[in-house]
Amino acid sequence: MSKQPQVLWAQRESLLFITIEVDDAKIEKLEGEGNKLFFQGSSKTDKYETTLEFFDEIDGASVKHTGSSTRVVEITIQKKTPKWWPRLLATKGKVHWLKVDFGKWKDEDEDEEVDEAAAGVGGGLGNGFDLNQYMSSLGGAGGGADFNGLDDEDDDMPDLEDNEEEEGDEGKAEIKA
Repeated sequence: MSKQPQVLWAQRESLLFITIEVDDAKIEKLEGEGNKLFFQGSSKTDKYETTLEFFDEIDGASVKHTGSSTRVVEITIQKKTPKWWPRLLATKGKVHWLKVDFGKWKDEDEDEEVDEAAAGVGGGLGNGFDLNQYMSSLGGAGGGADFNGLDDEDDDMPDLEDNEEEEGDEGKAEIKA
C-alpha cells in the first residue's frame, strides 16, 4: 500500500511551487492535467502516491521537476489563468500532510515590490537601500567616521574605590565606602 508524502507549497500569480518530501525519491509517475497533479514514487523502503486536486486549472504541459535530491522532489507548475489562489486545494479544510513552504512564499503585494527592488545594482540590498552610495557619502578614505579629533579623556575620571569587607563584633559584614 502506498503512503501519502508530506507536501509543501507556495505560489506566485502565475506559478505554483510544490515540494514532495520523500527520502531518496525515485519518481515513477508525475503528470498534471486539468486541475490535478498525480505523483507516484518510491524510496528504498516505501512507495508513495498522491493526487492533488487544485483550487483552479493548471497547465499540465508545464509540470517540471528539478531532479530529486536526497530528501525532496521540487516541482514547478504554471497556472492556466494567472491569479492568486486563496488556497492550494479545491476542498476547504486542513489536511495534515500539506504545509506552506515559507521559504518560497510571497504575498500578492510583495511580488511587485521585491521585483522592483531586486532590479537595483551594486550595493543594493534588495530593499532600495544602496550601501555603497551611503558609505561614500560619509567621506574619508574608507567611508568611515573620523575619530582623530577625539582624545582619551579618561584622565579626568576619578579612580574607582575598592570596597573592603570587615567583620564586626557580631560577625556581620560592614562595607566601607
